[in-house]
Amino acid sequence: MNQPIVEERLLILPCDPEYSEALGQSLPPDWLAVAEKIGQACTFVVSPETGLMRPATPAELDDYLYGGEYEERLGQVGEIDGLA
Repeated sequence: MNQPIVEERLLILPCDPEYSEALGQSLPPDWLAVAEKIGQACTFVVSPETGLMRPATPAELDDYLYGGEYEERLGQVGEIDGLA
């Protein structure tokens, strides 16, 4: 008996070409709790260590942008040359 071919994969592994793209498309699971905690829409930052998005408060966003983490992430994705 032949099994049907599944077009949609349920698990994408790090070796799959779609892995990096999939990381940037999913919101972190706790984003709504963070937004409710700070009483406004939250922003998302990408961790240089994991490449995953995480919710950030305004203070955390400032730290991300001006503390070097943002530049580190830009260097990883090859966009550091675009900075003035």
